[in-house]
Amino acid sequence: MKYLLTAALMAASVSAQAAETIDCGEVALKTVYVQADREDGSFHANKMLLLMGAGKNAACSDITFAYLENNDDAYDSTLSMAISAYMAGKKLRVVVEDAPAQADAKRIAWVNFGIRD
Repeated sequence: MKYLLTAALMAASVSAQAAETIDCGEVALKTVYVQADREDGSFHANKMLLLMGAGKNAACSDITFAYLENNDDAYDSTLSMAISAYMAGKKLRVVVEDAPAQADAKRIAWVNFGIRD
């Protein structure tokens, strides 16, 4: 019984975690922005912003930008992957957090390159 309860709690945890993200799909990147501090108080200050293009899933149709703040742990690696994809003309899978958008942007949960044939 104890093991059954543990398994049920683990399954609920995984389901809840999966429900907290939105898969925007493998998208072409129109632009990769890196913004410094801004005097105008813009939400986009000190962030990397990805402007997603072709391939964006309908679930992300209301999202203009996916972002990470420049002090996020995954910032450097995500920026590197975004620049690589952009420069090579390849698509990047973008998954964002399922939280209310701020300034038409949602925080990046993770990114990855698609599976090669």
